[in-house]
Amino acid sequence: MFFAIILAGGRGERFWPKSTRRNPKQLIPIIGETSMISTTCKRIFPMLKEDNIFIVAPKDLQDSILKTLPWMRGKNILKEPMGKNTALAIGYAAVSIERYDKDGIMIVLPADHFIPDEKKFLNTLKVAIDVAKKGYLVTFGVVPLRPETGYGYIEVNAEVIETGKTPVYRSNAFKEKPNLRLAQRFVKSGKYLWNSGMFVWKISTIMDAFAQYMPELYERLEKFRRSPTPEVLNRIYKASPHISIDYGIMERAKNVAVVRADFMWDDVGSWLALERMKKKDKNGNVINGGFIGTDTKDSIILSDSGLIATIGVDNLIIVRTKNTTLVCKKSMAQEVRKIVSLLETNGLEKYL
Repeated sequence: MFFAIILAGGRGERFWPKSTRRNPKQLIPIIGETSMISTTCKRIFPMLKEDNIFIVAPKDLQDSILKTLPWMRGKNILKEPMGKNTALAIGYAAVSIERYDKDGIMIVLPADHFIPDEKKFLNTLKVAIDVAKKGYLVTFGVVPLRPETGYGYIEVNAEVIETGKTPVYRSNAFKEKPNLRLAQRFVKSGKYLWNSGMFVWKISTIMDAFAQYMPELYERLEKFRRSPTPEVLNRIYKASPHISIDYGIMERAKNVAVVRADFMWDDVGSWLALERMKKKDKNGNVINGGFIGTDTKDSIILSDSGLIATIGVDNLIIVRTKNTTLVCKKSMAQEVRKIVSLLETNGLEKYL
C-alpha cells in the first residue's frame, strides 16, 4: 500500500501578516486560487486513495484543516501536541500508519511546496517508489536553477543506483544553506542538487533507521506503539529533542538514494517566492489586489482590503490585510519572522 504523509506543522512566519497562527500559509492561497495544502493533496490523488493521505499538524489546526479539506477524515489528521521538527513528526506518522501495512510505502511531502508540472512530479515519484521498494531511504534532489542561499543542498555520488530518464544517485553529503559564493560553487560543479525535503521509503525501512540512528526516539515511539494515547504522545513530545530528519537520519544513513528531480520546484519560503511564480507588470512589480502608484518598480504589493497607493518606491514588499500592514525591503524578506517575535514580546498577539 501507498501512504502519503503531509507535513503541515509550520506557522509560515515569514508570510506574516497574511499567514497567522490560526490560519498559517499552508491553509491559505498564497500562490493560486486554492490553499497550498489542498494543492499538495490534489497533486498526489492519481497515486493513492483519499483514505491513505495523512496530515501531521498541530492539534489546534484540526478544525481549520477539515474546513480547508472537507473530504479529509478526522482520524487521518495526526495531531502534534507541540512542534518538534521533522524527525519526530515522521516517526509519529510511521508508527501511526504501520498497522495498516508494515512494509507499505510512505511518501513524505511538505504541505507548502510549489510544483506546477504534476505529470513530471508523478513520473519522478514512481521512480522513487521503485527504489524505495529495494530498501533505500529516498529523497528528491532538485536540479538547481540558480545559486540559491535559501535552500540546503545534497552532494551526489558519481555512483548511479538507477540509470535512465530519471537517474538515482547515492548521496555524499548534505549541506546546510550556503552563502552566495558557496552556492555559486555548488551549482557550477554540477555535483549538487537542492535538498527538497521530500522523501519516500518503506515504513519498515525508516523504522529500522530510527532504531539504528535515533535509538532513544525509537524507544519512545515503541511506547506509543504499545499505548497509542494522547497522554503517552504528549510525554514523548515533551521528552524528545528538536531534530530534523536530515540531521537525525539522512546525513548518517548508508542507504540513502537521491532521485534527480528535474521539474520546477519551490519551497515558497518567503514573500520573494511570488516573484518566481507570478507575472510581473512592465515595471517589474507583482501586484495582487487594490493598487495604484507612480514611479514604483520591482516591488511585491498585495492588498486583501482597500487600496495601496505608492509614489517613488522600489524593491519593497507591501502586504495589507484587514487590520495589519507590512512594509519591508525585499532584501529583508527572511527577517519578517522577527516582527512575529516583536509582537509576542510586546503583548500584541491579537495580530498573530
